[in-house]
Amino acid sequence: MTASFAKIGLREKIGYGMGDAAFNFVWMTFIYFGTYFYTDVFGISALTVGSLFLLTRLWDTVNDPIMGMLADRTETRWGKFRPYLLFGAVPLGIVATLCFTTPDISDENKVVYAYVTYFLVGMVYTALNIPYSSMLGVMTSNRDERNGLSSARLVGAYCAGLVVQFATLDLVGWFGEGDDKLGFQMTMALYSVIFAVLLFLTFSWTKERVKPIKQERSPFLVDLRNLVTNVPFIVLFFVGIFTLSWVSIRGASIMYYFKYYLGAEDIAKWYMSGFTICNIIGAALTQWICRGRDKKMIYIGLMMFNAITIGGVYFVSPDNMLLFSILHFSNGLMAGPITVIVFSMYADIVDYTEVKRGHRIDGLIFSGASFSQKMGWTVGGAAGGFLLAFFNYEPNVAQPEDTIMGIRMMFTIIPGVLSVVAALSMMAYQLSDKTMDDIQNSLKSS
Repeated sequence: MTASFAKIGLREKIGYGMGDAAFNFVWMTFIYFGTYFYTDVFGISALTVGSLFLLTRLWDTVNDPIMGMLADRTETRWGKFRPYLLFGAVPLGIVATLCFTTPDISDENKVVYAYVTYFLVGMVYTALNIPYSSMLGVMTSNRDERNGLSSARLVGAYCAGLVVQFATLDLVGWFGEGDDKLGFQMTMALYSVIFAVLLFLTFSWTKERVKPIKQERSPFLVDLRNLVTNVPFIVLFFVGIFTLSWVSIRGASIMYYFKYYLGAEDIAKWYMSGFTICNIIGAALTQWICRGRDKKMIYIGLMMFNAITIGGVYFVSPDNMLLFSILHFSNGLMAGPITVIVFSMYADIVDYTEVKRGHRIDGLIFSGASFSQKMGWTVGGAAGGFLLAFFNYEPNVAQPEDTIMGIRMMFTIIPGVLSVVAALSMMAYQLSDKTMDDIQNSLKSS
């Protein structure tokens, strides 16, 4: 392998981070406002929306690995993965805008339209996001620099999420002037322009440097076998599901916690945005936190601290907002590096697989990472709805004590337990820093 272990410049790190910022102008808009748009603006039932989201996630079990293997087999003068950003940015912007467009058609045809456009946006999103994620493994083989690049992408993602949280409804009102259908369409059109510009900059400001030991391509089934028998990958796959599940359940319950337990619904957005800002700070510090330390042990320590700060909130009374704030924002700060570390580990697994199996499968491994992330969001999102139903929640009425207790558990104890499960799962991860030093020395000499 003619890999480059050189440091990555600030401009290139910013360029890589812009890519995840771009994707989150689409992803976070669906996360925060997709269900509301489809039920209250577009005009289809919540059951239809739930079925829509579930079926598309089932398709990802096939779609993601296929896209990963296609990306691995791409060879152009711009590299293996960067060309997808160049040629896919505008198509994704178009289909995302179509998703937030409400056509004047019958209710039955609206359901068909929603399925077709949401299916398309998922397909095109995957076709760009998996190559983008895979770039982390081919921009450098320097582990510290991979941590830095992973930090940059998460900072970009969190920044875009902040913009979407704060600006979307104001933009809908400004563009629509009372017509939410027009407002959502024009808001997503604006986000799509920003998305395309950011991806073009990512394409221009980044470079693929790492080349495989062997240039010949292995068969699809061989690559797939190398993935599903890869123990470090399997460990990270389940760690990712547990991690995103607790994030999703806690995120789904925060408005209920503030409204029905704290009685402070009006300040919830400040605590959400403050949490995200702490995420950004934590993500930005990840390269420094991990330098000279074993990433596996750092992750386990952070997740155990995460469990303590989340679970500790359960014992805080509603009138002690100072202690609540300390625990809440400490959790945000410690949670920031978690995803950064996991994505950096996926890049390590690419090198490990190349040495052990003789083939480099960046795209397929990062497609598995993408699917793990989507499954975490899906499992957590579904669990949030099921748990609310189990605790007999009814909207916009005074909640009985048992329901309040359930909401508190969703915001504290349940995510805390999932954090512990994720930490314990990571203990099975085999690639210590010493092991990775040996692997990368082997790659340098190849």
